[in-house]
Amino acid sequence: MITSPAFSRLSNRPKQRTLLASMTLLGLLAAAAPSVLWAQAAGEASPEEQERAREVLRQKESDPSKEENLEQILNKTQQDYSLVKQGWWDIFLNIDYTYFGDARSQDALIIEQTRNGRNQQPTFQVVDFRPIDVVQDAQHTITPRLSVDYGVLDNLSLGFALPVVGKYDNVDDVTEFDIGDVSMRLRWQPFAALPGQARWTLLGEVTAPTGSSPFETELGEELATGDGYYSASLGVNVSKVIDPVVAFGSFSLIQGFKEDGLDQVRQTLDGQPLILTEVDPGLQAQLGLGVAFALSYDVSMTFQYQLGYAQETDLKFANGLSASSLDQTIGVFNLTTGFRLSPDRVLNVSVGFGNTEASPDVFLGVSLPFTVEKLSQLI
Repeated sequence: MITSPAFSRLSNRPKQRTLLASMTLLGLLAAAAPSVLWAQAAGEASPEEQERAREVLRQKESDPSKEENLEQILNKTQQDYSLVKQGWWDIFLNIDYTYFGDARSQDALIIEQTRNGRNQQPTFQVVDFRPIDVVQDAQHTITPRLSVDYGVLDNLSLGFALPVVGKYDNVDDVTEFDIGDVSMRLRWQPFAALPGQARWTLLGEVTAPTGSSPFETELGEELATGDGYYSASLGVNVSKVIDPVVAFGSFSLIQGFKEDGLDQVRQTLDGQPLILTEVDPGLQAQLGLGVAFALSYDVSMTFQYQLGYAQETDLKFANGLSASSLDQTIGVFNLTTGFRLSPDRVLNVSVGFGNTEASPDVFLGVSLPFTVEKLSQLI
């Protein structure tokens, strides 16, 4: 007898249903078996074994609390908010990259020529300091930095920072690699840090112009790696754990000191070089606000916004001429992710974006902090 294909498919349907039902039942039994076995094993566990299991899950006195864990996150990502225990060392290794990609203005002095009489020699007076040309600028800066702090007391730390600056400017096709400005700082915690209360830290810092000065380099041929003058700053930092985050903020004032005895050609005036002889920096103010929180024990996130304002800088030239540069406002949003490599090692990766004209377009940073009792432990 010849069976048609259609009849063959119809006759196999009951067998297929039986096979599917059997496979489904076997799958459910296989999935349930581990749970049943685990339940039996748990039921058969002795009271001593159950107590040991509870002990493993119970938080130990040596384990950090949630508040302490949040403070550790802030200490490992924001160096200025923590102090070092007396006799211990805190070492930060940073590598920062900034990129300026914008239309750069070429500033010039606007000078007015006057005569007191028909036969008198003309006199010149600076009446403005403004851009006269705009060029596309892209400047790349890489700054490896070593920061070391030592705990003089439990509430007093002394430290220094040594940067090395590498720059490249595509407009003038100039590359520079030199030491930056070295700084010394002192951090003091006037009040004992009590659980649930805000932690206050006072900061004082002095910076020396060890890098190449922008007022001594040859324009268009060299790039500066420092500010070119001494400066001192005073600031205050505050942080507080507000579960599930730790909020923090900072405010500081920076005063640069007058630098004279300069001899830099800035531009020409009636065919004669206009020589810069003195620079008097204005006052700067910086404000920072942020929050940090733990995604897990091994991963943390920090959000921070930094705003800075710099007053005009007064410039004096040979022949008694003077001018003032424009004031500047810098705003940068930073996002930092911390990855715990070990109980006392955290690798921080930061990315930032500027939102004002004078700010860098992109900021990237990597830091690795070390806290040791003896420097030999780093080897």
